[in-house]
Amino acid sequence: MTVLAGPFAGAQKPKLENQPCSARFGLFDEQTRPIARCGSITVPQDRAAPNDPKLQAVVLPVVVYTAPTARGTPVLFLDGGPGGSAIAAAQEVLFQTPFGQLLLRERSLITFDRRGIATDEHRTSPDLGYANYQERYPRAQALSVLRDTVSRLAEALRNRGVAPRNFTTLAAVDDIADVLHALGYNRVVVFGASYGSREALHFVRRHPEMVESMILDGVAPPEATTLLDSATIVNAGRAIVSRIVDDCRKDQACRFDYADLQGAVDRLSADTTGALQRTANFPDNGGWHTLEARGAAILSVVGMASTREAIRAEAPRVLLELASQDTLRTALAARVLAAAAADPILSGISEQSVPIIRYIGFCGDRPQGEPFSGDRRLCDALGVPFSGPEAIARVTTDVPILLISSGYDAQTPPRFADATAGALKNSHRVLFPTVGHIATVRPVAMGCAAIIIESFLAQPYRAPVTECVGSVVPAFSSRSSMPTPRAPE
Repeated sequence: MTVLAGPFAGAQKPKLENQPCSARFGLFDEQTRPIARCGSITVPQDRAAPNDPKLQAVVLPVVVYTAPTARGTPVLFLDGGPGGSAIAAAQEVLFQTPFGQLLLRERSLITFDRRGIATDEHRTSPDLGYANYQERYPRAQALSVLRDTVSRLAEALRNRGVAPRNFTTLAAVDDIADVLHALGYNRVVVFGASYGSREALHFVRRHPEMVESMILDGVAPPEATTLLDSATIVNAGRAIVSRIVDDCRKDQACRFDYADLQGAVDRLSADTTGALQRTANFPDNGGWHTLEARGAAILSVVGMASTREAIRAEAPRVLLELASQDTLRTALAARVLAAAAADPILSGISEQSVPIIRYIGFCGDRPQGEPFSGDRRLCDALGVPFSGPEAIARVTTDVPILLISSGYDAQTPPRFADATAGALKNSHRVLFPTVGHIATVRPVAMGCAAIIIESFLAQPYRAPVTECVGSVVPAFSSRSSMPTPRAPE
């Protein structure tokens, strides 16, 4: 039997078990089904104790796409989350973009689902499942219930031979090397999206010899320990509103329609005590309600939601409506008000199912704990300690890396990529000022992003062609299309 040398000594060498590309492996169409190869790769749950009989082995589902025209170095796709399904994200999102289509024709594309994630198809083993979260007020009560829930779930997992502490980001990073070796690849191009960029950076630190080049879109570096903290997102949302005001001023039609936009933002900014009261219709939740919200909170909500083009287009008139109208005219303004007022019932988000792997990822990656709870008590309930200094160490490498950021991105603001680039000897920065999180999949930017990425892949040590970025401009809805106000009954 062949075994691995070094830190994984005693573990069987990973190999691909080929399996039919059934519905268990997601969605296939006439283009992808003939070129897809599916299977699974088994790796130790705990590499420090690879033969521990008390621990379930980890089974990773893999889908590789190789067209007859594929010639270049294979591309490995790492999705975000943490704990998103790369298989599903490729099939449902990436392949709908120009870059995804180029990949399918020109290179082999490797996708596999990270250890422990939950999918409807239950293709990973073990599938750690979800924690159901019920929003309650005061918030401390909701968090107390959530801690009890994850504590019970963690105990149930341990009884099945699954230790949550073995499913952190750093544990998952070593799976990447095992998957590539099992597939027979010694060197790849890595494409990391959002939180997947963090795994990509950890991977190039540990296995630089396996990486030809990297593309990171929505950069979430290990040292960004405030990533997704409420204060970080709130501040980023406010900054996006300022950008919207500037972009509207540069657009002749928007400037004419919303000449008073800056005044509306100033009025909302001045309200930090919750004095603003607005009445809105919530047809699915009892009809008309009057809510109180801080204007500053409204600005943050609008900014955070503007990562989506459809909401960004409506942002100027929603801001004006909320700043000046006692009775709101649009459903979007009502949803913004409910979110800013932190009313879980009216905002329609009173109950959520959160993948357990998401909590585990944050607990291992952040010394201060999981961002939603704001401390380590949820991590303690899961039994997942901080992974140590490596989890937050800045990555340095001379591998060529393309860093893509978006100006309307509250999740991974451009400043994260700016800071990361300083430690990367051969990095190239590209900023799409007027699009949201993950420019590669945004309709207004995806064509330009594909051109830039292709340019980078052709000559990774030279600055890519970026002239098309200037043609990616936002569109704003006309003020004249606002509906006629409707009074409460």
